[in-house]
Amino acid sequence: MPMTRLLGSMPLFFRLSQSPRLRQGHVVRQSIRNSSNASYQPPTPPTPSNPHRAFYQSFGRPVAKVFLGALLTYQAIYWSWLKLESLEIKEDKNAEIRMLEGEIKTLRVGK
Repeated sequence: MPMTRLLGSMPLFFRLSQSPRLRQGHVVRQSIRNSSNASYQPPTPPTPSNPHRAFYQSFGRPVAKVFLGALLTYQAIYWSWLKLESLEIKEDKNAEIRMLEGEIKTLRVGK
């Protein structure tokens, strides 16, 4: 059986992969033209740019980074404040407990 007859019965993608041009690094391109798209269509006119969209397209990321940085800073300060406040409350309660224990000792000694 001749080689050309064998290659003729193989699928197109297999035949292209066996091509010596493709193996050498050449790209095989085929143009497929649909008959329904053959008519001329004029290009669409450019739409006027929206100034708000243009602003956020240019400065959207920096605005988001500043916002997220501010949010992160606020949260860090808030949690730090809560921690310091809880430590202060704990210290106040421990001081009150020490004072009451001291009163109990003086009352027991006084009996």
